[in-house]
Parts: sequence; C-alpha cells; structure tokens
Amino acid sequence: MMHRWFWKPKSIFFTSLVFALALLVACGSAAQPAAEQQDPVKDTPKEAVKKDTPKDTMTEKKDPAKSKTEPVKDKADIVMGNVPPTIVPGAVSRPENAPAVAIPAGKRGGFINMNDYADVRQRTIAQSNVLNKNLSPLFNNLIEFNPETPDFNDLRCDLCTSWELAPDGITYTFHINPKATWWDGVPVTADDIVFSLEAQVNPDQFEILKGRSTSSGVNTSLYVETGSVRAIDDKTVEVVTKFPSGAFLTAIAIETTMIQAKHVVIGQGIQQGGKDLEALVGSGPFKFVKYIKEVSVEYERNPDYWKDGLPYIDGMKHFIMTDSGRIIAAYKTGQILTSNQYGYNLSNDEALRLDKDMDNLTVHWGPADFGRYVMMNTTKAPFDQREMRVAVHLALDRPAALEALAAGQGIQGYPLPSGEWYSYTDEEYANMPGYRVLANGEKDPADIIEAQALLKSIGADGPLKLTLNARNCCGYPDLVVLVKEQLQNAFGWDITIETLESGAGFDKYWAGDFTMAVQGGGLWSSDPDAIGSRYVRGTTMQWTGGGRGKRFVPPGFDEAFEAQQQELDQDKRKVLAQKMGDTILVDSGNPYVYWSRRYWAVEHRIQNFNFTSEGRAWEHVWCDPAC
Repeated sequence: MMHRWFWKPKSIFFTSLVFALALLVACGSAAQPAAEQQDPVKDTPKEAVKKDTPKDTMTEKKDPAKSKTEPVKDKADIVMGNVPPTIVPGAVSRPENAPAVAIPAGKRGGFINMNDYADVRQRTIAQSNVLNKNLSPLFNNLIEFNPETPDFNDLRCDLCTSWELAPDGITYTFHINPKATWWDGVPVTADDIVFSLEAQVNPDQFEILKGRSTSSGVNTSLYVETGSVRAIDDKTVEVVTKFPSGAFLTAIAIETTMIQAKHVVIGQGIQQGGKDLEALVGSGPFKFVKYIKEVSVEYERNPDYWKDGLPYIDGMKHFIMTDSGRIIAAYKTGQILTSNQYGYNLSNDEALRLDKDMDNLTVHWGPADFGRYVMMNTTKAPFDQREMRVAVHLALDRPAALEALAAGQGIQGYPLPSGEWYSYTDEEYANMPGYRVLANGEKDPADIIEAQALLKSIGADGPLKLTLNARNCCGYPDLVVLVKEQLQNAFGWDITIETLESGAGFDKYWAGDFTMAVQGGGLWSSDPDAIGSRYVRGTTMQWTGGGRGKRFVPPGFDEAFEAQQQELDQDKRKVLAQKMGDTILVDSGNPYVYWSRRYWAVEHRIQNFNFTSEGRAWEHVWCDPAC
C-alpha cells in the first residue's frame, strides 16, 4: 500500500496523515428499484425505536465474536496526526498504488439500499462537498483514497496508472489509464485532467463556470496556479506545484476534485452537477437511473466500466431520511444496510446503541475530525464587534457539550485539534481562555466572568434578542439547543431557534441572511493546511464574512497560514501553525464547540469494506450472503 508518507527513499512522498472521513459500503434488502418511490420505512412504526438511549453504552456486546467496534477513550486512537509530513523528491508510485481490479473472492450481483442524510445539492461539481455522496459513484478522481485497505492514509491511482515526483520536489507526472472512457465512449485524456484541475484552481477562466466558487473541499488552488498543469501527450499530465508540499496528493484525492469530461462541459456546454442528473456524463462504475426530489436517488451498474470486473453489485438506491427514529427502524428491519456516506443523522449515543442492539451490523468509528461550531455573521450586529464574538467563544461550555452530545466519541473544540503533531497539548489548552477547566473537569467560571466583562466594556451587557439557526441534519438540532441554553445562562439573552431544511439552510448562509448559526465541517487532512484552509478559502469564511464572495479571516491569519505552508523544517512549522491557532483564539467568527468522531453503520452482508477516507464510488464491495 502507499501511505501518504514514507520512510524509505524509494517510496512516493511522506505526505500528511489524513483525518478519517469515515467510509463504508452497503447493500439493502432486495429492491425493485425504479418502482419504489416511497420511503422504505414508511410502514415501520416510529414507536418501535427508542430515541432516549441510555448513556451507558459501554456494556458488553451480545455476541463478542462479532467484529464490533468498541468506543475508544484513548486520544491516540481518535487522532491521526502525530507524525509530521515531509516529501521525498524523486520518489515514484509503487505497484500497490495501481488502480482497483476485481478479485476472485468478489461476488457479482445484488442491490444496495442506503440512507442519504440530505437531498441532492443543486450545485455543480466542485461547488459542494454535499454532492459527493450522490456523484462519486458516477465519476472518478485522478488518484483516490484506497478503500480496500484498513489504512486511512493509503492513496492509489484511480484514473491514472502511476505517477512520479521529480527531484525538484514540485513536478508531478501522472500517467492516465489507456482503458479509461466516458459513458459516451470518448476516451479520458490528459485534456480532461488539465481542464478539471484548472477549473478547480480558477473556474472563472471558463465562461460556463464563471461565478461558481469552489467548495471548501477543493483545495487544489493552495498548491497549484493557473497554467501550471499541462498535457504532455494524450495520456500524460504534468503538474507543477507552487512549493514542495506533503498535502498536495491528499488534496486532489478528495472526491470533490472529481474529473469532468472537457468535451461535455466546454464542447457541449453542459454543466455537470446536481441540478440535472440526467445530463451527467461520467466515467464511473455506476450510472444514474432516477431521482425523486427529497425521496431517493437510484443507480445501476455501468456495464461498460473500464475497470474489468467492477463494480460487483448491480445497483443501489439512496433513500433520503433525516429522522433518526425512522433511520434506526430501517436498519433494524433490514430495509437499509448502510448509508451513502459516514453517518450524520444519528447522534453518537444512538449510533452506539444501534451497534449494541444489532448482532448483524457494526458501527465503525473514525478519528475525531468533524468539528461542530458556532457561526456568527461578522457583518451584522451584534457580531460585527470583536468583543461579542470573543464573548461567545469564552461562554461555550465545551466539556458539557462533549458529555451531552459526543457520547465519549470526541475531543474539545480547540482551534488546532489536540493530539496533532502541530497542536498544543490538552494541558496547555486548559490554561487558555475559553478552555479553562477546574480540577473536576468542569468549565472554569473565570471564562464566563471574562466574557461578561467584555460585553460590559462595550455597553452590550443588557437584554439582547437573537435568532439562532440550524440545518435539520447532522446533529445540529441537538447542538443548537445546547448552545442556546449556554448563552442564555451566561448572558441572559433571549434566543429563538430556527431550524431549516438542509438545502434551505445552505441558501440562507450563502445569502448572508443570518445572524448566528451552528454548523460543522470535516478536515481533509491532518496537515495544518486542512485547518488553515477552512479560514482562508471555501464556505465558512464566506458565511461569517456576510455571504457569497465575502470574506472574514482573523487578523494575521493569512500571513501565518502562508508561512507555515512553505516551511519545510517541522519544528519551525509547528511554531507557525500554533501562531495560526493563536489568531483564531484572539478573534474567530466560528469558535469550535467539539470535534466528533465520525461513524458508519454497515450490515455484515457487505464485504470488502474498510474504514477509510472518502471512497464513496462503491465499486469495490459485494454482498455475501446476497442482498
């Protein structure tokens, strides 16, 4: 396997450890795909599922022989960043990095029913991470996270067959698989790769993509400039990065950077994305069949897929369900066997209970890489004042949030997650404003006193009415209640909660039509670039800046981020990364509450699953017994 870092000189390059985004695969009860338009659990009574699951979820499993994953309390088991990244100029990919091939053990056939946590996002490719769950089965990346090993940090070719890094440490050469074709029979060429990477770096250079900013999951522009990607020939691409970086390959393996057909987007003027699924022309293992708004998305096996023998299953259907009671009922009745990406709509407590209750299903847990935070619009009163934002940071009771919501599966919401090679220690954080704790582990009231003094200093210690928004998914409805209670207790504010459908919430945030909200986001790598990129580009810094095209960045952050990016000495880079974190502590528009572990529920009929990063193409899994 090829790790993103290597100790031996013949290996590729020592890149950054990746925070797991959890990855699983699933099949569902034998579906008669196109005819089923209803929710698969419509006839399952909600009262059959207990939603007030007990807190004691550490009890022994009913069947210890099952490969059930127990909760882990040791921080070493929930973070993946204790090894600093570097690169090895002149390294080449190895045979283990070759693209997926069918294996003899794989069994053909079967249909997978999955839960989908939200409706299809009406955006183009590279505009939304949320689209990955729906489009990844239809497209390919240049390289991908390997879903066939248990190593979170294993990369391999997807559209390529191999790659090399030149001795200069910045010139990469990728060789495109000669078998790769689009659904319309046109070969995948180097021009498609060049177009896709250029569109990620600067979409405005293409008329059809003008004004379509890229998602926070597309970080190609951190390492690549316009004009630095070129086709050497039809099957060879050269990419020259701005500077040596251990995180570049990781960045282009994220599924949001999937490769598009230039002859379709530019030649035919057809945008590729969630608005018109029937217009998609992919290269991936599955093809689109049918979409019913807010109900389901259906796929069928691509009979002409260029990876011989793949995929194994005949198709799958993603059912959009947001209510945790219905989701649990669907698992228990075998009507869904997994979700189309890591879990969102079950609380950690519910996920642990589901794992305990079902002998034929395992809930797998990944590192604590999903940050949940409070988001403030810095262009609207009262959060246009720094003191108000800092007061919120100080008032958040993070230990209480961990106890109430994380069910032991998370860490405090530090700006740089503790346990990472570049971060502060828990002991150091315990003495910092906003994170101070007493000997018994409870929040130090000194933080509240300091927050109240800040408000008084600007004459804002009186009554205040606020609306606090949350999207109706991903645990946000629970988090928003907790945040409301904590801020009311600290300041006496009159807070009204407004819960929104997921897509409507996104639209509201992009329009800057909110004052305060709770939200979350994952890290694409354990490199400090992953933390920094959330503040210098992408979604959150635009939302906190007042909406699309606007920007709020803590003072001094840009400079610290650029400096740490280009520093090759690890000790010096750690100092710069911590300086980056210090600017967040001084002023942030989105203070983190906690970092949660991701989970993925998978029924045991699903074979060849490994908990890894990304990998939602589903080409590598099969069912045994049949599904």
